[in-house]
Amino acid sequence: MKIAFIIGYPVTFPGNGIVSQAMTWKKGLEVSGHIVDLADMWQSLKWEEYDIIQIFSYSELTADYIEAIAPKNPNIVLAPILDPDFSITAMKAISHWGFAKLKLSNRYYRIHRIRHLIKRFLVRSDFEANYVEKGWGVNKHSIVKVPLSFNYITDFNCDRESFCFHCSYLADERKNVKRLIDAAKKYKFQLKLAGKLRTPIEEQKVFNWIGNAKNIEYLGFLSKSDLLDIYAKAKVFALPSTNEGVGIVALDAAAMGCDVVLTNLGGPKEYYDGLATLVNPYDIDEIGKGILDNLNTKTSQPLLQKHIVENYSLNNVTKLLEQAYLQV
Repeated sequence: MKIAFIIGYPVTFPGNGIVSQAMTWKKGLEVSGHIVDLADMWQSLKWEEYDIIQIFSYSELTADYIEAIAPKNPNIVLAPILDPDFSITAMKAISHWGFAKLKLSNRYYRIHRIRHLIKRFLVRSDFEANYVEKGWGVNKHSIVKVPLSFNYITDFNCDRESFCFHCSYLADERKNVKRLIDAAKKYKFQLKLAGKLRTPIEEQKVFNWIGNAKNIEYLGFLSKSDLLDIYAKAKVFALPSTNEGVGIVALDAAAMGCDVVLTNLGGPKEYYDGLATLVNPYDIDEIGKGILDNLNTKTSQPLLQKHIVENYSLNNVTKLLEQAYLQV
């Protein structure tokens, strides 16, 4: 198959999860013999030559793309990468609110209005599927679950160091790093943080959260080799986000042999088959005790690594992706 990939949402910083998902799928498809072009509007493309037009995420501009491309090639597939922090009822209300003639609109409303032009919606979890079906009103037969895959793996090693690792856009409110830091201070466990601080304001915010705590260390924005080294050493990886789609960093950590302490909200927990410690991300004590238990005695490894490797390899995910495309 010949496939065009389009990013439907502004990307302004390295390490973006949407780009990561797209490039991982591109790698898997190309290994399987397919052609994948990264399309943009600067190119004069012959859209009719593609078997699939794959769009990642969405904005109001995405709806314009779809309406313009559909007459030339109707084989449009959308991976909405939908991470709502509100109810399905609210999604339904927002996506039905608008009046095109008066230019009253929002990105949910625009996608809802042109949903009939999208052949398949590729979701990463049942949680996301429910929002697409019940919130946007998409026929469930047009929704296909294609989970994300892990990026890294190592031989399981029980000789782990007693610290908790976290990697993300650290100042992003939904990543909940402030509560993670407060939990480390209260329960006195070693915490290592890595990730992009995008502005001096974000840098100051995170350093203020850490303060003079000797048990908390910021490692910076890590190279791949340094990231793999930390994954291979950490006993625990924590991702107590208040809003998260999947959390590839936690999948990678599990595949690399870490125990995982995870938010109990949203879709991420679907990936772990009960082998992650789930915590209320708004409760500092749950976060702290969950991490401390895993640092001291509790473990789901190596069963957790085995589960992740068997179910979320790039090869397995690519097969699901190919099946979805062939349906189109």
